[in-house]
Amino acid sequence: MRSSVVQAIQHVKIADEFMNDFIRSAPTTRGAIIFGQYSRKLRWILTDIITYPHFDDEVRKGIKVEIESDAFSVGAIKDLIPLLNPEQREMIEDLIEDILKGKTIEVSIKDHVVEINEMISGNSEIPNNQ
Repeated sequence: MRSSVVQAIQHVKIADEFMNDFIRSAPTTRGAIIFGQYSRKLRWILTDIITYPHFDDEVRKGIKVEIESDAFSVGAIKDLIPLLNPEQREMIEDLIEDILKGKTIEVSIKDHVVEINEMISGNSEIPNNQ
């Protein structure tokens, strides 16, 4: 259920972002007027979710954090995953599972130079004579 609530909040936020993007790109149009009204309604929905009286403070705090987060980051992450090789995807999956379990994660990024005979993407090698 938590995932559904988070996704609903993200979709409302994304819709609001697109409405406001249209307003910024065409501020003097009739569309900007109607999208401005829709944007206000979307922000009202988010405010109403936060102020729902039957949520306890912990739930309300979690919802506020989600509303304040970058709604486009989940989509951006989803777009990057297919670019990884299977081993990298498995590493990311393990990393995410560990984060969700509450483990402390330390990430070290190292620059890596591909040598001429080293494998690059899949099983292909660059021949020595190039």
